[in-house]
Amino acid sequence: MTAKAYPPAPKHLRTACAHPEGHLTSHGSHTTLQAYLDDGLVYRNDADGYRLPAEVAQEQGVGPYVITVAGRRAILNDSQLAAIDSADKDGALRDVSWPTAAALARLGLVEYRDADGAVQPTDGDDGRSGPKHRPFLTSAGLEAARAAKPQP
Repeated sequence: MTAKAYPPAPKHLRTACAHPEGHLTSHGSHTTLQAYLDDGLVYRNDADGYRLPAEVAQEQGVGPYVITVAGRRAILNDSQLAAIDSADKDGALRDVSWPTAAALARLGLVEYRDADGAVQPTDGDDGRSGPKHRPFLTSAGLEAARAAKPQP
């Protein structure tokens, strides 16, 4: 017996997570999309820009489906969740393995910054001297991290 994967068809949510505006560009079946909506992993707006209830979003919605913070967190594995949840108050990730940081960067939750704070495309590791740039949470990463912390 195999365990049911959650969320269903996570590749669609990973693509949305990496999309600059969080748009779900493909979603598979009608049933999968409804599961995303019902579980609060994505949402869709009406013509006036208001978020629709999950029950009517497919029929009455306009525009793209957008991934939620819950959707972003749902696609992360334990080490990725631990990394974003343990970021410093400035968003810096400390003691994170390069595969975890690289996966978070591909999802748009982390960016690499040099010593001056300028965003860099990679960690700058040339294979000899190690990484030159540190991983920091992006605004989407900060939102995902904030969702795990109780709000006062």
